Amino acid sequence: MDKIHYKGWEIVPTALPTSDHKWSASCDIERANAHGVEVFEGATMQFVRESEDEAIAAACDEAIRQIDNIIANPLVRLA
Repeated sequence: MDKIHYKGWEIVPTALPTSDHKWSASCDIERANAHGVEVFEGATMQFVRESEDEAIAAACDEAIRQIDNIIANPLVRLA
């Protein structure tokens, strides 16, 4: 899936089918800085939904919240 641009960051969603015919999605987030690209892998938890689009939407919503939190308090990094 393509990256989604949000407030100077890139959201990188990944979705995979599950064995019970649902979809599981999560997102990494990344941003370019003076030293290259800073990647926060596994920035979101796994979201399992009935469709691929629903799973990706849930994961991307969480990634947006993570980015907003980092912007609001740049001294805090993802665990």
